[in-house]
Amino acid sequence: MGRRSRPCEDGTPKGYEVREQLVLLLQLQTSDSKVRELQTAVTQLPIKLDPLRRDLAKLQGMLDGERGKLNETNNWRKSQQEMIDRERDSLRQAQGKFQASKNTKEFNASSREVENKRKAIGDRETELKKVNEAAAQSNTQLEARAKDVDALRAELTAAEDAMSGQLESLRTQLAEAVAVRDAARVQVEIQWVKIYDSLAAKKGYAVAPVVKGVCLGCHMALPPQLANTLARMETIQTCPRCGRLIYRKELIEPEPPVEAKPEPAPIEKDAKAEAKRGKAGAKSSRGKAEKKPEARPAPRPTGPDPTGDAPATAAPEAAADAADASTESEIPARPEPATPDA
Repeated sequence: MGRRSRPCEDGTPKGYEVREQLVLLLQLQTSDSKVRELQTAVTQLPIKLDPLRRDLAKLQGMLDGERGKLNETNNWRKSQQEMIDRERDSLRQAQGKFQASKNTKEFNASSREVENKRKAIGDRETELKKVNEAAAQSNTQLEARAKDVDALRAELTAAEDAMSGQLESLRTQLAEAVAVRDAARVQVEIQWVKIYDSLAAKKGYAVAPVVKGVCLGCHMALPPQLANTLARMETIQTCPRCGRLIYRKELIEPEPPVEAKPEPAPIEKDAKAEAKRGKAGAKSSRGKAEKKPEARPAPRPTGPDPTGDAPATAAPEAAADAADASTESEIPARPEPATPDA
């Protein structure tokens, strides 16, 4: 399905106008994507501190609970101390009655009262001592917990201060991206803006390239006729399957020229390796020169065999010796030079 662009009134070729609109749509899509990314970053960045805030709130709640319990313990200790003081006053009165007793009955009654008061005071003091020790331990733990809470609060404050700078930078980038997007949006024709907004709301992005006859928006192969239509760039076409605005990538986004890679410099020979190879060659040649000749077998004896049998090779060797002797006899002796008489 194709949507035709408005006719050119200034004589500009239609293909150029379609290409210009596609380039503007791509710029708008890029700007929209950047704006969404920055908006997400601005929203998500403060959320990163939520775990730290939760930990701080949890520790603060535990600290407040322990402080409340410690306050209750202190109030109970105070009341117990007041009761002990009253019991001591009663003990003093009982001791006064005991000393003022006039008969056996009063003596026994006052003595039992004194003993009961002393026992009650002793029990309360013992219990109060245990509570005081537990309260002291709780107070120590409470101070340590308070230090942890203060350290966590300081960490959260430092993180918020650092994040405030990041947020300010992101907001600045977001404002710039929105300005670029609005500038690109104004240059696109209204009909394409409406189609773009509708597709972007449904599909996420509205413009998709076509590479080797395949729409990269839905990865569906396009009919050859549609690919030829895109090549002519007479109209802006949409994908039959996903409905996105499509274009031939090689026509709108030409690939950059491939730079020739420089040839690697020749690897210099290692002097040490060469020296080692030279030494190895010298050793091998010296070894060949020093190689001893193989030992020849000793000649067999030509004399008669003690058993009386002559060896098979005796006759040929004797013949060879006779031939050598005859040759030497045939060579004339060189005359010696004459010496003058004295």
